[in-house]
Amino acid sequence: MLNRIISFAFFVIFSGPVVAQTVPQAVLDKAATLIPDVLPDSVTKTPVMGLYEVVFGNQVVYLFSDGKYLLSGDLIDLDAGENLSENARKTGRKAAIDALDESGMVVFSPEETKSMITVFTDTECGYCVRLHNEISQVLAGGVKVRYLGYPRAGIGSSSHATLVSVWCADDPQQAMTDAKRGKAVEPRTCETDIEKHMDAARAVGVRGTPTIVLQDGKVIPGYVPAGELVPMANAAALN
Repeated sequence: MLNRIISFAFFVIFSGPVVAQTVPQAVLDKAATLIPDVLPDSVTKTPVMGLYEVVFGNQVVYLFSDGKYLLSGDLIDLDAGENLSENARKTGRKAAIDALDESGMVVFSPEETKSMITVFTDTECGYCVRLHNEISQVLAGGVKVRYLGYPRAGIGSSSHATLVSVWCADDPQQAMTDAKRGKAVEPRTCETDIEKHMDAARAVGVRGTPTIVLQDGKVIPGYVPAGELVPMANAAALN
């Protein structure tokens, strides 16, 4: 898909001011051709002279000013201890999540919300069940939990049918809890946003469940105990 990719992590020590500069036309032209029929979300200068960041959702690459060479890897400011590439990915993930309608999610809200997490879940996933078993502790910590449907077996599978039934239940929160306790959920069908959730999962880079997205766009790929998750979620809300 991308030609002339040099696949390695790119590390740089940077100090001092960045000289103001515009993005060269050669970079803009090449960025527009990297993925057929898809324009980048952003093309911006980096702290490294002559190197430009190109963002496609969750994918970040770098072009040199002549548009002839591309770097694939993480750009790290060693002085600040900051992964600049991950910051760009977080922005892309956050945009994908923010584009979703909360009314199309199954939401568990605390009495006082300090932060929120968005979780791609499947009722047949053991670690999803484990996370849900601790939801009272998560809520007690002030964290709103917003579930997105992610049937690992795909649309049309039995897990997809169960998720649809949960979403279409009179009480989706109770249906979610019942399903994750192994209880039968009354089969139902209705219009849901689960396919939109699957699209968002691709944009975020979900590879399994649960995948937890914090408020700042950081992704936690898997189960985290409530005692660790709550402070992480609340800290992310402050960023």
